[in-house]
Amino acid sequence: MTKVISFANQKGGVGKSSLSIQAAFYLARKKKKKVLVVDMDAQGNTSSRVAPRVIDEDGSFEPTLYGTKSADLFKDELDNLEIMKCPHGIDLIHTPQNDPELFEMEAADLDKALNPKRHLTPVFENYDYVIIDCPPSLGRNLVAALVMTTHVACPVKLSGFAIDGVEGLLSTIIGIRETQNNELNILGIIINDMDRSVNHERSLKVLQDAIPEMMFKNKIMHRPPLDTAITDGKPIWELPYGHVAAREVETVMRELLERAK
Repeated sequence: MTKVISFANQKGGVGKSSLSIQAAFYLARKKKKKVLVVDMDAQGNTSSRVAPRVIDEDGSFEPTLYGTKSADLFKDELDNLEIMKCPHGIDLIHTPQNDPELFEMEAADLDKALNPKRHLTPVFENYDYVIIDCPPSLGRNLVAALVMTTHVACPVKLSGFAIDGVEGLLSTIIGIRETQNNELNILGIIINDMDRSVNHERSLKVLQDAIPEMMFKNKIMHRPPLDTAITDGKPIWELPYGHVAAREVETVMRELLERAK
């Protein structure tokens, strides 16, 4: 059975896109699985790093995007669903950078948010794993993602505001599970971009004391090579100086797959 794994948090900058990208690389390259990425974040960061690209002489690049956009999935009728073929053996349903059409879907009627699941359910059967990068908000795009999700992981960055938002995020996920998707499983909280500061250690203890069963045992620390890998659209293990970051990412991915059994 296809596992549809979403990375969700209503806060931006916590690592949803980074983990979505590296999870897709890990599953496609390390595990040799057939992987589809669905970019439900209107910012389009995941699409820009996963898609084929044209590289300029100065080393900068532009993604080459084609096929069905995520915003198209909200239509009542979708005659032709075209999936993009990407490097590293990953397939993609993309979002252009800062796509106004997908931003507009945040205010759509609830029935529109159910259309992506209706259009994609037959497609999902062709894959071992589907990775969904969710938007940093509690609007219709997040609902659309979670109603077609089997497993959701929640990246958290250890700042006071992020801690404050965890309860609301979990309440939203549980609400969708109770009303619209009883197959939705919460994998847990992934601590991302942690440093050794007193504030981060204190925030971590607050979460561990409050929801110990939700916490991933493994964490991803603040590692500059991981930022470089995401910027370049590469698997972290391909960087010659990214060994420590690669080990942490792969350990988290192994735990994620174990929790998703």
